[in-house]
Amino acid sequence: MRYKEMAAFKGKPFPFKHAWAILQTFDKWKLRDQETAPKKSAMLRMDDSEDEEKERNLGKPEGTKKGKQRVKMEGEASSLREKMEQMMKAREELTRKTLETKILITEKKKEVKLAQVEAKCEEAKRKADLEDRMIKVKEAKVWKELMVEEKEHMMMSKKDMDEEQLQWWKDYKEDIAERKRIFRGASSTFRGDNPMSGGDDGGVDDSNGDA
Repeated sequence: MRYKEMAAFKGKPFPFKHAWAILQTFDKWKLRDQETAPKKSAMLRMDDSEDEEKERNLGKPEGTKKGKQRVKMEGEASSLREKMEQMMKAREELTRKTLETKILITEKKKEVKLAQVEAKCEEAKRKADLEDRMIKVKEAKVWKELMVEEKEHMMMSKKDMDEEQLQWWKDYKEDIAERKRIFRGASSTFRGDNPMSGGDDGGVDDSNGDA
């Protein structure tokens, strides 16, 4: 009955009967039963007084304390919004700079790779030029040795040679001429041209016989 008389519950049925069946035998609750229950009319008057207070304050200017609190809360909210906006702008700027940095790094890697390829090409070309010069030097050296050998052979006197010696002299001359032709052909094939002079075998004329 006391529960139903409370204004906040508006006559709703008591939902804790199962608990009350046990607790009602305890001294604590026996003492509470002896207390005077607040009258429903008094509770209603309290609710009415609160509503009247709200209606009276409606439209009135806020007090100094409330005004300060409201201004403070609005300032904090505004400051929070500004901070959030600054954080978003900072994040966008960081994202943009990160993307630009990645692009620069990618371009730099391409430049470095291209430079490495060009450097390798230059190194290969330099080695090829060096090998070509070395080959030319070796060719010149071999050709010079052949020419010296041929000259020395052609300068030999045949006056005192017998038939066998004279035949050896002729065979050796042909051997030198053959080696010159082989060397000239190999050089022409490798270089694509004929670096040696003359269309003949470069030999010394022996028409005078003993020259």
